Amino acid sequence: MRALKVLISSAIIASVAAVGSPSSAVVSWEFTQDSVSLGLTGVSPHAERVGSNDRLWYPGGLEGTAASDCNDAGVCARLTLTSRLGNDFTAVTLANGTRRAYFVDISPNAGTKTVSSAACTTSECLGVGTSTPIASDVAVSNDERAWGVPDAVVLPDGRVRVYLVVSPTKSNSCPEKVVSYISSDGVNFTKESGYRLEGGYVDTEVLRAKDGDWLMITSNGPGCGNGMQQLFVTTSNDGLSWSAPQAVTKADRRRLDPTGIEVSPNVFRIYYATSSSPMDQNYTLARGTLKLGSGTGSGQVSIASPKAGRPCTKLGVKAKSGKIKLTCKKVKGKLVWSKK
Repeated sequence: MRALKVLISSAIIASVAAVGSPSSAVVSWEFTQDSVSLGLTGVSPHAERVGSNDRLWYPGGLEGTAASDCNDAGVCARLTLTSRLGNDFTAVTLANGTRRAYFVDISPNAGTKTVSSAACTTSECLGVGTSTPIASDVAVSNDERAWGVPDAVVLPDGRVRVYLVVSPTKSNSCPEKVVSYISSDGVNFTKESGYRLEGGYVDTEVLRAKDGDWLMITSNGPGCGNGMQQLFVTTSNDGLSWSAPQAVTKADRRRLDPTGIEVSPNVFRIYYATSSSPMDQNYTLARGTLKLGSGTGSGQVSIASPKAGRPCTKLGVKAKSGKIKLTCKKVKGKLVWSKK
C-alpha cells in the first residue's frame, strides 16, 4: 500500500527567546503515514528510543498499562512489567539522572482520579514505586471526561513541566484547554497561570524542548470539527505561549494521542491511536513520520513571540518583540518578559 502523505508548508518566524537578533526561516512540515502494522490496540501511547528499538507504553487490557519493544520494521514484542503502571503513562529522565513516571491514578473508593508520579524502579521504567499526586489541586471525579493525559517534559534548565487537559466549562462540544504545572524536583508541582492551549486541543506531546526552540504535536478533541480528530503541530520559544496549531493530517479518519521520538535531526517518528469513524472505539496504534525541512508553501504558522508581561522561563535571557528589546526578569516572584 502506498504511504499517505500530507504536506503542509509553513513559514516559521523565529522570534526566539535567546540572546541576539531574531531570525526567520521558511520550512515545510511533511507527515507520512508509515506502511507498518504494529498489531497493538489502545490509546494514549508513550514512546522512547531504547537501544535499537522503540519502547511503547500503552493500555494493555485488564492488567492496565502494557509495554512492548518495536523494531524499525514495526514488529513489536510484549515486555514483562515488574509492577502495575497507571493510565496515560509517560516518563522522563530527571536532571539528576533518575527516572520518574507520570500517569493518571484512579481511586475507586474515593471516586476520584488524579495525575500522580512515582519513581521508576529501574532505568527501563517497567515498574514504579509508591505514587503521589503531583499537586493538591489535580484530583477530579472519576466521571470527569476530557481530562488528564499528562505529558511530562524536562526543561532546558532541569525543571519539569507537566501539561494536562482540563475542561473548566462544558458550554460547547469542544471545551478542552491545556494547563501546565512546574516543578524543581519532578515531585512537587505548582500550577502555572493561564492556559497553554485553548479551543479544544488535547493529548499534547512535546517533541523538542530547547532554549527558544520548542515543538509540540497534539490533536483536537472528539467533539471538534466533524469528529474526525486530526494531528496538529505548534511551536513556542518557552513552552508557555504556543503558536496557533497547524493541522498535519486530514480529517478522513480519527488520529489522536500522538507521541514521538526524534530519530534524526528534524525527523520525528510519531506513534498515535487511530479509528475509522467518530463512533468507532476500536483503536489501533499506528506509526508515521514527521519531517521538518526547507521549502515554501501557502500555509503559515508562527512561533509565539515574546511580549512584555508574558511568562518566560530563564532569568536574564534577552529577546525582541518587533523593535522592543525584552529581558526575562523576576517580577513579584514570577519570571516575565520586561522592557525595563
